[in-house]
Amino acid sequence: MPDLRDTIFFISSISDVSEILPLTAWLFVAQKKMPYTLLGILFLISSILKIYSLITAELHINNMPVFHLLALVEIALVYCFYNQLIFRRIHWLGLIAITLVNVLNTLFLQDIHSFNSLAWAFNMILLIVLGLMYFYKIYNDDDDYTPLNERPAFIITSGWLIYASGALFTYLLGTEILSGTPDGFYKNAWVFQCISNILKNVIIGYGFWLIGKKCLT
Repeated sequence: MPDLRDTIFFISSISDVSEILPLTAWLFVAQKKMPYTLLGILFLISSILKIYSLITAELHINNMPVFHLLALVEIALVYCFYNQLIFRRIHWLGLIAITLVNVLNTLFLQDIHSFNSLAWAFNMILLIVLGLMYFYKIYNDDDDYTPLNERPAFIITSGWLIYASGALFTYLLGTEILSGTPDGFYKNAWVFQCISNILKNVIIGYGFWLIGKKCLT
């Protein structure tokens, strides 16, 4: 019978592979239009990086540089997505600031061969802020009477918020959780990030399906 460690490693593997779900939905179902194209590009890149990280983990190769790259790519493209969604333009100074935070963390705080938990925690907080900004926008939008459950952007944002809120705990305590051997519940607490990531991918995949079905923005 598999123990806690084996079960959590299995969930982690499912989490990495689940990136293919929203990518597939975007490629074959969703219309290729802005700002959703930005998320399609994100899932294309993240699918490749996550599968690479899964393979290198099985080979016991240090894959921490992948997570430094993924953290920056993810938050940069999500930031651009919400800028287009909310403001219809990209605020480049904000994008530069986000890039600097991630790069400076890699250069001076958590080097490229260690897990960049501080950068991930910062990115998750920013993601939550962006999601809440979008919710505030639709709350004040008196011209759109489309039910929320039929709005792809609302569904997708819900997925991102579930992911960010579920992953934030893991990233805030990432150094402690990932140090030492993965024995006991606390040392395996990164499973929260894995589960929230799976939920995010399922929900965003559904959001992409809505785009193709309803052709809504």
